[in-house]
Amino acid sequence: MWSLVGLICVYLAVVVAHSVSDTELEFVFLVFRHGDRTPVPPSLYFTDQIEEISKAVERYGWSQLTDNGKLRSYRLGELIQNRYQSLISSHYNQSEVFIRSTNSARAKMSVLTALAAIYPPLKPSWSNKINWDPVPYTTVPVKYDFNLGTVNCPIFNETYYDLFMTSVSSMNEYTDLLAMLSPLVNFDLVSYPAQIYGVNDLFQSMLSLGITLKPQILDVLPQIEEAAGKAINHIFGNDQYIHLQAGTFLQEFFNYADKIVQGQNTPRMRIYSAHDFNVFSLQAVTRVTERQGAPKYSSFYALELRKVRCTGEYVVVPVYLPEPGADIKQLEIQECGALCDYEQFQDITKDYVLDIATWRTECGWSEDIHIDETII
Repeated sequence: MWSLVGLICVYLAVVVAHSVSDTELEFVFLVFRHGDRTPVPPSLYFTDQIEEISKAVERYGWSQLTDNGKLRSYRLGELIQNRYQSLISSHYNQSEVFIRSTNSARAKMSVLTALAAIYPPLKPSWSNKINWDPVPYTTVPVKYDFNLGTVNCPIFNETYYDLFMTSVSSMNEYTDLLAMLSPLVNFDLVSYPAQIYGVNDLFQSMLSLGITLKPQILDVLPQIEEAAGKAINHIFGNDQYIHLQAGTFLQEFFNYADKIVQGQNTPRMRIYSAHDFNVFSLQAVTRVTERQGAPKYSSFYALELRKVRCTGEYVVVPVYLPEPGADIKQLEIQECGALCDYEQFQDITKDYVLDIATWRTECGWSEDIHIDETII
């Protein structure tokens, strides 16, 4: 005779409509954007406040993490420790977590700051003078980093710049906004609407530096952010190229999720400090139904591998943090939902998965490729 628990488990196995509360967290694959930074020099074309910006940038340098960026990265680390404490200890243990950063100063500083919050020094500490525990992370040269296709994947690199300079039919609803902004930023945004992505990025960095934007711009900032979300989708959501942006990332997720499913030993958490296009591209390649627009500083996107308690079934749960302090959002995967059966998720995304060798071939990559690392 069936017990009530047995009947519930059979029901769950049939409908596969579990809630997260019915699952146990087994593995997390998390990529986050670095914290607040100073402007990237090319974006200065969009403002006449260059003197004010230059003065604010003096103590940091261009494209570098700011004090606000450190604070936001620290808050991100606190959130990661709080949400994923079932997988990682309160002190660093190499067997539990793998940490990697792009070879960008702001990304490396962000992960160091986040790690200071993830692993605050325990008592007694190794030092009675230094309230900090060193935690290692990994990085690789820009040339070999599959997370930097904008600079080391020639096929996508060429397309990336072309997409910035094309018309975007999905942005027609913002024509009036772009027309209003064009004289304020000294650029024809109506003809080249995807450039609003760079305009918004500049404005966000200026605000973080404490620089006041012109009233006309402040009044429409929410619409600018919304338009930037359409622009980033045009550039980094193009289905023809998303495998070059994040297909190898996706392969990395499967490499380690498979180990978990097979009962092998592997760190239960993988953390990647990266950039807005990484956060967005991973959303695109994992087929979430509602991409979350231009990622803000210290936002993250994570794939949580969970096991359903009753059935033992593995499911993938995509979650998004818009910024530290905001609520984490549970997203849905196209044709699969919010809790996607692991094997079904593999099937849905199989056309985008790339190993490193194939990625290099399809990118037109070679050992003698020249990389301008100053733009990272």
